[in-house]
Amino acid sequence: MVTISGRVVRGLGAANQTLRHQLPGLLKVCPELRGCFCGTINVILDCQLEVISPDHIAGPIDWTGSGNGELFGLRKILLEIHAGQLVEAWIYIAYGSPHRSNPYYAEILAPQIELKGGVSNCKIHFAAARRVLA
Repeated sequence: MVTISGRVVRGLGAANQTLRHQLPGLLKVCPELRGCFCGTINVILDCQLEVISPDHIAGPIDWTGSGNGELFGLRKILLEIHAGQLVEAWIYIAYGSPHRSNPYYAEILAPQIELKGGVSNCKIHFAAARRVLA
């Protein structure tokens, strides 16, 4: 298990709108998202993270109606917002998002969680990827 500490920061609120259009396509490849809140938890990580092999890739999803689709990656994690309380969650990777270029920034999909004071320390836990050598 790999653990990365970080802190929850307030986002722009855009994910509340965009996820309404993206979730139908995301649910086709990952039905487990059905219990997630329609918004993201934004986390600034204490170290860099690059998800090379997401658990699921969805798309391209034409969520804007422009005829251009976008790819999305999902990596299952355990999110710890309140000490000792682990919640199944997903790192949400929107391949067209400007956040993707910041390796210290993670957007997380999770069930609705009470964020006391809006900003708090957190940890993400995930199984380390297994490398297969041929």
